[in-house]
Amino acid sequence: MKALILDNIEKTCGALLTQHGFEVTEKAKLSKDDLKADIKHYDVVLVRSATKLTADILDHADRLKLVGRAGAGVDNIDLDAATRKGVIVMNTPGGNTISAAEHTCGLILSVARLIPQAHGEVKQGVWDKKKWLGRELDGKTLAVIGLGKIGREVAARMQAFGMRIIAFDPMLPSEVAHKLGIELMPIEDNFRQADFITVHTPYNDATRHLLSRKTFELMKDGVRIVNCARGGIIHEGDLAEAILAGKVAAAALDVFETEPIAADNPLLKLDNVVVTPHIAASTVEAQEKVAVQIAEQIVDWKHTGKLVGAVNASAVELAQNSEVKSYLTLSEKLGAMQAQLVTGKPRSITITISGDFLRKFSEAIAAAALKGLLDEIQHKETNYINVFSMAADLGIAVHQRREKEHIDYTSLIRIDYETDEAKRVLGGVVLGAKDLRVVMFDQFVCEFKPEGNILIYENDDKPGVVARVGARLLRSNINIANLSLSRNEEKTKALTIISIDGEMDDAALRRVEKVDGVYHPRLIRL
Repeated sequence: MKALILDNIEKTCGALLTQHGFEVTEKAKLSKDDLKADIKHYDVVLVRSATKLTADILDHADRLKLVGRAGAGVDNIDLDAATRKGVIVMNTPGGNTISAAEHTCGLILSVARLIPQAHGEVKQGVWDKKKWLGRELDGKTLAVIGLGKIGREVAARMQAFGMRIIAFDPMLPSEVAHKLGIELMPIEDNFRQADFITVHTPYNDATRHLLSRKTFELMKDGVRIVNCARGGIIHEGDLAEAILAGKVAAAALDVFETEPIAADNPLLKLDNVVVTPHIAASTVEAQEKVAVQIAEQIVDWKHTGKLVGAVNASAVELAQNSEVKSYLTLSEKLGAMQAQLVTGKPRSITITISGDFLRKFSEAIAAAALKGLLDEIQHKETNYINVFSMAADLGIAVHQRREKEHIDYTSLIRIDYETDEAKRVLGGVVLGAKDLRVVMFDQFVCEFKPEGNILIYENDDKPGVVARVGARLLRSNINIANLSLSRNEEKTKALTIISIDGEMDDAALRRVEKVDGVYHPRLIRL
């Protein structure tokens, strides 16, 4: 089995693989065209963060079976493209946690005391004690945005400096944070109260430019900001403006939207900005840990088939199974609907499988439901491998039930979801090979396709309600694509499901909410 090692991974990695029968080639830097030409010869490719394994590169990987990432983040690997090709992607979470946390703490000290700038001036022969007046950390408030492994390690270390730690992590149970001595609060309150802010979230659509002009306006004058997570979470132009305006006293960044950082980046011109070249995980210990860890995981996979650290292993297996694909899609959509319909902190989810056909896929269907739910509520990388542990970390009790055939359907997926505010039941089926239908909504029997934009509300079962809602949608220039109605056995309450063309803004939704006899309208986007 042939392995290609890129990005200067520690030599122990290649040595371990060679000892276990791999034919190893190491190439530190390859152009995109050269990688396209070479990758087709290898069964395993190992990378750090520099090499980008994009879809067009993976298209050339005809014999590739596994990608190993010596590190935690996999945003340089196209997971969807890898999954479609049946390629397993493994990473080494935790291998560089301490290094990244320590670097973050170093940058927090740097923005408090401007140590690098003072050092630079002294080296140039300038002795100006008054210029570099710093701030103590003791008694100050540090906001940790994202309480994953690194965020928690940073919090623990900065507590030793006497800092009060507040944090935002929408899915971390408050009792867990309390045990850590951390105050959880909404992100806006973090911004308002913090003297220092450190970011530890993944980079995705939800976190892109999370810190920008709008959020800087919420912050204290003189706030200090650190980012060792991912470039793009902070809008660098807006940060430069906030520093020039005096809103932000100092900032330190290890990651940037474009790397290497452009020479004309406005942050490079500011004295009170500390920059490092994406080296938070660059310690001898961290690189040795991840090199050994990824090699051991690959050897284990070769000899036993175990998928330690795999981020898409179940997805790889199931994506190739045409029998269950439509049910996995249905289950994800039901989970996503639950997340959008029910507010509050999650408590439990029960996935019930009815019918003999689905029994052998019950674990995967449960994973799909969790993925749909968690993708909506936490904006972190999820897959069929990690969703169960993620749910456990968030305090969500996951229950799986298997039943014989439902009285009305041969194969049915039912999801009961409960938060601290409400609970809801949804059920769905697949008609034919690919036709998805939602057929159960609490006490209502219904039938509608879970796709596109859907307006759902309960209403009094009396004449004129649907017509008045239709008039409000017409006023907002919203076209009704499909309409489904149901009512309870007492014929007092009804459920209305309206599929609409295009978008519906908050103002249009409020107009529907004001219709007499309409209750709790929600817009679902699928």
